[in-house]
Amino acid sequence: VRSLVPPEPASSSRMVMMKVTSLACRAPAPSRRRSRAHATSSNVAPSRNGRVGLNARTHREESRRARYAHDCDARCASTHSSSPTTRRPSSALRASSSFTARLFNDPPTPAAGARALYVATLSVCLAMLSVGCACGAIAGALVYIESGTVLGTLTTTMKGAVVAALPLGAMFGCAATPGLNEPFGRRFALGCCDVGFIVSAALMASASAIEQVVLGRFVAGLAVGIATSMCTMYISECAPAKTRGKHSGLAPLSVTVGLLGSFVLSLFATNVVDGWRYMFAFAAVPALVQLGIILKTNALPESPRWLAENCRVGEAKAVFNSLGQPDVDVHVIALNATTKPTSKILSLFKDAKTRNALGVASLMNFFQQACGINVVIYYAPKILSDLGFDRSHAIALTACVSVVQIIAGTWLSRSIDAIGRRPLALGGIGAISFALALLTLSVTPSVYLHFMSATAAPWLAVAAILVFRIAFSVSLGPVPYIVTSEVFPQKVRNVGVSAATAVQWIMNALVTFTFLRIREIWSAQGVWMLYFIVSVFALTVVYKVLPETTGKPLEA
Repeated sequence: VRSLVPPEPASSSRMVMMKVTSLACRAPAPSRRRSRAHATSSNVAPSRNGRVGLNARTHREESRRARYAHDCDARCASTHSSSPTTRRPSSALRASSSFTARLFNDPPTPAAGARALYVATLSVCLAMLSVGCACGAIAGALVYIESGTVLGTLTTTMKGAVVAALPLGAMFGCAATPGLNEPFGRRFALGCCDVGFIVSAALMASASAIEQVVLGRFVAGLAVGIATSMCTMYISECAPAKTRGKHSGLAPLSVTVGLLGSFVLSLFATNVVDGWRYMFAFAAVPALVQLGIILKTNALPESPRWLAENCRVGEAKAVFNSLGQPDVDVHVIALNATTKPTSKILSLFKDAKTRNALGVASLMNFFQQACGINVVIYYAPKILSDLGFDRSHAIALTACVSVVQIIAGTWLSRSIDAIGRRPLALGGIGAISFALALLTLSVTPSVYLHFMSATAAPWLAVAAILVFRIAFSVSLGPVPYIVTSEVFPQKVRNVGVSAATAVQWIMNALVTFTFLRIREIWSAQGVWMLYFIVSVFALTVVYKVLPETTGKPLEA
């Protein structure tokens, strides 16, 4: 020991023993006398104190990785021995196992890994595209259904039920997601989601009674709940911390693209007999494509973090390699999941960290819907029709607003990692409040008749809706999804994301179901004033509680 440790002041025997133990766990470093010669022969510069060179540090790093691997293997062995009946995903839904050996032997280049990550991100976003199609279909279809179809004349309550059936089903879809995610994996849950979209489209497109449309909307809601709980979580588990926001931002952007697609289809279906059936069926198209990708290709691999948690370390490493992240230590991820990931809601209340994460995520999802965004989306053509625009022009203007929102969402996905989640959320909520104030003025006769002509009020409403949608697309649209997938610890992320997303759909159902009734009681002016007050309150709360999660690793 004296040959390795330079003379030191007298210390307690405990300190000496700690020094001896730490030195025993690493390779002997060259002495001060030999350090320069050793550095010359190995072309490695000695460290400042001459005791620990690069080779020793490398050896310690390898030892640390070996200990992690050993501890991980031990934990996995104990997990499997205590749970001999652990369920495994079907072979048809495993992507990584078929190419594990090839990736270990020949890892892809960084450029190829980046492309693979984008392909996986875009593939999973097909589910969010179906979400947009399913949500936007009602905006165009409702205009045609209420004017008289084979479904009969709709009362206000029946129209509210048709609209609210989807968010109601989404609540149950969110609740069911952990039961699909944890035992079977993310790909299996996405496959179930796609089947839900296909079945719901068939039900609504073939409907002969309004009750069948409501049932189809409810089934679509189940799929929507799974998709919104799954997609950003999957992307965050696959993407590196420095670009996680950019990739995760594509999920809410896909919803906007789906909304635009449904509005454009509504325009083409204007003069088609039973054109509303095509609007409802459109949501099945992206779902069919994604289901084919899952079953027939490896473009959408299983989440590597889910694989590591379930002790499939080799497959997790292979997936990280394929996504251009060969340096990720999957043993550390596996060890961080010190207990089996849980799907029990009570696990979110066991410690302060998870309680705080649940509070932040739930508040963000609450305010996302409480500001009235889906009223603007679902009822935008009807709002504009009531202000004097004819039916086709109202749908066309709504589609144009969606185009501008897509442009804003594209900018957001490229900038969110540079600007940060918190500044975008606060600035966007402020702009939403301003837009709601304009919308309130546009439906207040005592205001616009004194300051503008009656024909200008509808265009003020169009401008307000445009500002609202742009501000939402860079703040309360993507930020709740991204933050929700980032704030929870890995062992409760699945159930935490599902619980917080369920709050979003509870508010969605409440707001959309009550909008028409509240408007009858309070008038449109009172409704928009209510949403304005909520948005101002949201600005205050978000300023106090929202943390900055940009660039932080998921295991932090």
